[in-house]
Amino acid sequence: MTVKVNDRVAHNRAGRRPSGSRPVASNTAAAVAAWEGFPPHWIRLLASACDNSSQSEVAAKLRKSGPYISRIINNKYPGDMAEAEQLVRGAFGGEDVICPLWGPIPLSSCMRARRRKGHPRNNNHRLHQSHCPKCPINTDHPSEGGEPPCT
Repeated sequence: MTVKVNDRVAHNRAGRRPSGSRPVASNTAAAVAAWEGFPPHWIRLLASACDNSSQSEVAAKLRKSGPYISRIINNKYPGDMAEAEQLVRGAFGGEDVICPLWGPIPLSSCMRARRRKGHPRNNNHRLHQSHCPKCPINTDHPSEGGEPPCT
């Protein structure tokens, strides 16, 4: 019989891993190894969040897939790391930006407001829709913004 500890490490009752299974390393250890001992702060945030829950739970929070998270932690993601960094910092970094409309707001709120689709449902949405495309904090449209978020 297999016993699961922390939803990740499987052992049988004798304390040995079942045959054919491989040891599960922490995401933080994988990040340190993949980034040659010096992962950026946001990678450490991501790995730590995965260690505290699971890659699939973190992926769901970021609205991405589990393999996306794994590739980033293991430094094998061929896509835009700047986008991944913003998602991680917004979700787990607790960072604020200085919004020209509202003053200091969480980075995650800034990203959600500027990426909102569809017709505005209230006056705040209208304000965001008219101001966000021209905002210097908006890195979604480099031709209109381009500055990295302020903290």
